[in-house]
Amino acid sequence: MKKGFKSLFVIFFLFISCADEDRVNEDNFEADLTGSWNRSDYQVEGEIVSTYTFRGNSTYTYRIDWFGFNGKSKTELTDSSESTGVFGVEGDSIFFQNFEFNSEFSSKFWIKDDVLKLEYITYPADAPVLTQMEYNRVD
Repeated sequence: MKKGFKSLFVIFFLFISCADEDRVNEDNFEADLTGSWNRSDYQVEGEIVSTYTFRGNSTYTYRIDWFGFNGKSKTELTDSSESTGVFGVEGDSIFFQNFEFNSEFSSKFWIKDDVLKLEYITYPADAPVLTQMEYNRVD
C-alpha cells in the first residue's frame, strides 16, 4: 500500500512540475510585444501601411497611413489616422481598449521570427469569418 501511495505521489509531483514549465509567462509576452509592428497592403492606386506601437506601460498606438490614391504619387502620404489606448495580455490573447472610439477588441496572438500574428473574428454581412493579420517587427 505504501509503495502504491509513493508511486502515485511521484507521478503527481512530476505532472505538476511539467505543468509549471509549460505555463505561459505573460510578462514575457508583453515585453516581446513592445515596439512597432507594421504591415503594407498594396492597392492599384496606392499603399496602406498599418502600424501598431506597443509601449512598456501597456499603452498602444494604431496608425494607418495612405500613400497615393486620388491620382497622387504612390510615394506621397495622402492621409493618415491614429488611435490610442491600453492593452493587456492574458495567456495567448491580447485585449485592446481604444480611447478615441470608446471600444474594446480582443485577439489571439503569437510571435514567431519577428512576425506578430493576430487572429480574430470579423463580421461581414453574411457570416462571421476567422481573420488572421500579420505584422512585421519594425524595431
